[in-house]
Amino acid sequence: MDKLRALGRILVSWYIAGPVLAVAGIVIGYALFFNAFPGKPKIGVIDIPFTGLNEDAAAIITAYLEYCRRNPEIKGVVIKLSSPGGGASPSEQLYIETRRLREEKPVVLVMNGIVASGGYMMAMGASHSYVKTSSLIGNIGVVAGAGTILPPRFSETVTFTGPYKLTGVSRRDWIASMDRLKAAFVEMVVQERGDKLKITPEELADGRLYSGMEGVALGLADEVGSDAQAYDKAAELAGISNYDLVNVNIEVNRMFVQQLRRIYSASGEGDTPLTEADLRLLRILTSRQSSPAPQLPDDLLIDAAGALEGSDATGAATADDAGPVNLEALKRPLEHGVIGVPPQEAFPDFPVEINQPQFYYLYVGATP
Repeated sequence: MDKLRALGRILVSWYIAGPVLAVAGIVIGYALFFNAFPGKPKIGVIDIPFTGLNEDAAAIITAYLEYCRRNPEIKGVVIKLSSPGGGASPSEQLYIETRRLREEKPVVLVMNGIVASGGYMMAMGASHSYVKTSSLIGNIGVVAGAGTILPPRFSETVTFTGPYKLTGVSRRDWIASMDRLKAAFVEMVVQERGDKLKITPEELADGRLYSGMEGVALGLADEVGSDAQAYDKAAELAGISNYDLVNVNIEVNRMFVQQLRRIYSASGEGDTPLTEADLRLLRILTSRQSSPAPQLPDDLLIDAAGALEGSDATGAATADDAGPVNLEALKRPLEHGVIGVPPQEAFPDFPVEINQPQFYYLYVGATP
């Protein structure tokens, strides 16, 4: 009899515990699925919206790269680039930032049109590179504006200390610096391309442009291919499949619009529309967007900024989605174009040329 009572208690306990355990299993499974598997993995797509790589362009492109680096949902990145290069410092910065992203996530770079000099330097930071057969790549070397041989003459009212206070260094020293920069550029390509490179450092230093097919044959690029192949390659390197594409340009631009809204709200002017300068910057940022996302029209930009009554920027990414991003850098073109003034206007009574000479990794075009 005692055995029957014990068996009955066991059956009753399992009758109650079974459904409880089943419900608990469903809850735990649901939590694990939606936390461990929040959705399809994503490939970030950056379409570089600038031709020349200057300080402002580098600041905005760095914001795009940083967004990809900090966003955990983005498993790989595809960069579309067409640029003849630019300033030495911005080009080096973009190489460093691209390489930094590559250390955490695969980066595939598509060379469209011309990718020369500083543009090609940036491409060296990628994990894998594609070209079109008609692409022009290479042009490794340095261009410098070293001024005239003789220093400028100044009025007797201008005095200075040291023989190089006005020019910084001698013309000979600038030419030597340019040669050192060229050697460093060549060494960078040799190090990054490694055994794939089928050309000598001396030939690299000639500064020649190569077609896409030549570049692949010589080891300056990895493959001839399309944008779609680049997406698949990034997914392959990231070890994912069945992925979605994220237009990084638009996501970061939306974050920028949201930050502007917060700035206006913080100043007690939450309904203040963006200025023409603000909209001009947003048009620049959205002038060349990657597919599949469309270009942002002006009315959407105005709506997103709260300039129209009842408008709202819904569905936009927030800074919390990908960690802090230096969106302040996106306003730098405004500073230069609106409140910035040329050196001659800033110092009207002082006859000097500021920022000369300068170094560039820039293809300036063939001469007849």
